[in-house]
Amino acid sequence: MSERESWSVDKKIPLALVIALFVQTGGVVWWSSQLNSRVTVIEERNLKLEVEIGKLKDGSSEVRERFARAETTMQAFVETTRRIEAKLDRLIDDKLPSRTISPR
Repeated sequence: MSERESWSVDKKIPLALVIALFVQTGGVVWWSSQLNSRVTVIEERNLKLEVEIGKLKDGSSEVRERFARAETTMQAFVETTRRIEAKLDRLIDDKLPSRTISPR
């Protein structure tokens, strides 16, 4: 390669082009910095939401357990009520005088 074919900077590059390139580069750096900040905020929110979801899952399993216990207790109450009703029915049937149909 001869000297004429190698890269060189020419003094004919306009100053406006150099300034425009610096401004554009600065804009890209500023934009990427803003983008990085937004991603950081979103990641922090995501972590907080994951913690909240974990708490809700823990709470929901506790609620399910309590509901199952309440359902079991309610079934026991229903069964007890049925037994009481059956005993009352037998007691009432035993105390009432038997009705006989009188012929007319």
